[in-house]
Amino acid sequence: MTDVLRGVWPATTLPFRDDLTLDLDRFAEHCAWLVESGCEGVVVNGSLGEYEALTDEERAAVVDTAVAAVGADRVIPGAAGKSAGEARRWTEQAAAHGCPAVMLLPPTSHAPTDEEVVAHYAHVAEVGVPIIAYNNPWSTRVDLVATLMAKIVEAVPAVVGLKEFSMDVRRVRHLADLVPDLQVICGCDDVLVESALVGTRGWISGFVNAFPEQSVRLLELAESGKVADALALYDEMLPILRWDAEPRFVQAIKLGQEEAGRYGGPSRLPRLPLPADVEQQVRADARRALAAG
Repeated sequence: MTDVLRGVWPATTLPFRDDLTLDLDRFAEHCAWLVESGCEGVVVNGSLGEYEALTDEERAAVVDTAVAAVGADRVIPGAAGKSAGEARRWTEQAAAHGCPAVMLLPPTSHAPTDEEVVAHYAHVAEVGVPIIAYNNPWSTRVDLVATLMAKIVEAVPAVVGLKEFSMDVRRVRHLADLVPDLQVICGCDDVLVESALVGTRGWISGFVNAFPEQSVRLLELAESGKVADALALYDEMLPILRWDAEPRFVQAIKLGQEEAGRYGGPSRLPRLPLPADVEQQVRADARRALAAG
């Protein structure tokens, strides 16, 4: 069995200027810095990348820019769309670039039946690109539980991975039992160590945008079974990692980047700047993680 990804892959933030225009030069530099800092590649146009606030032209340019910055083999585009047709078009763009996979939510336009979820993945799979399904029941109307994933994988062999963001680590072993050939990838920052210890492989991370070296080290410790060392670092990082599961995670992660000396910048509506007290707490949590080295 070959994993569709290994190591740490940032779900990238997206830099906007003060006037909220897209800064692709900064984005290219950010992607290159993440890879230079030890990340295996980048996942672009996910929820952290504010893809729903982009025009089609901007969304396409994000993929073009990342590929030019780090190479197509290090770029996994998010292909989510309200329809299977839209998701397929974004997957075709990834295929044209030679990207190794796409990350794909279930349909987001309505609450689909299981059969409709399977059909959605099957339609996109016709493009011929490996698919990492993305389970985020907090942001969609679908929960990709183990029994549903078993149906998807049986019907759609191109679905080779699952970014798991249910925050329920019990599911990892259930998935291993029902779908043993599926790579389950940790997709939520503050369950990383627990998830790795029970069998996830790889990490699609949010706060790695601010702390790539610490994040890479944390995953290496967890996956190698060095539990005491992993927990020592994890305890210092957990206060900031917990923001990854909060509704205002995009703003929090961009603030974390600023504390790390990187550009974070504003977000587009409907996301607003954090209240002063929340910003103060996020910055304090970020400084604690940075101090852990």
